Amino acid sequence: MLTINPQPSPKAIVLWLHGLGADQNDFVDFINLLNLKQFTFILPNAPYRKITMNQGVEMRGWYDIESLNFEKQDEVGLKKSMIFIESILEKQLKISNKNKLFIGGFSQGAALAQYIGLTSKFNFTKIVSLSGYCPDIQLSDKKSNLEIQAIHGVDDNVININLAKASYEKLKIIKNFVLKEYKMGHEVINEEIFDVRNFLLRD
Repeated sequence: MLTINPQPSPKAIVLWLHGLGADQNDFVDFINLLNLKQFTFILPNAPYRKITMNQGVEMRGWYDIESLNFEKQDEVGLKKSMIFIESILEKQLKISNKNKLFIGGFSQGAALAQYIGLTSKFNFTKIVSLSGYCPDIQLSDKKSNLEIQAIHGVDDNVININLAKASYEKLKIIKNFVLKEYKMGHEVINEEIFDVRNFLLRD
């Protein structure tokens, strides 16, 4: 696990979750380019697990995926990863006087970020989803004031944008949900740095 900008009283604690097969290092440059020194960023590593759609090969993953239509959800894996992330946060809160809690990620990490942000016992106030989708969840009225920024590529050949849009239909009851599209694939582009920075800074 990496911690960027550790400090006793950050403006916000931001949990950032990497994608399938990646690790904590993948978004270090992205976080540094956000230039949010007053925020503490925590970048955990997913455990190694066998991924069904990749012929059972072991890699870092937050939960199992059978296929890219995401019809069958690994609820056990999602819940285990949420408990793992919550345990990290509990330890962090013992050394930081937290102000706000944000969570975000890329691809599978973005999906888990939404799962946690929308169902966790912790009161996250902002979720960032880059090239992700929203898992099948039961929305609580208590989460209706969340701010969610989703960004997706119209040419994404891993998580199809139409699948992502369909998964976000249930989030339309959240008044502060925004989906932004870019002419890109399953990737991160410079324009997203500007978008995410402004979103995290906005009161």
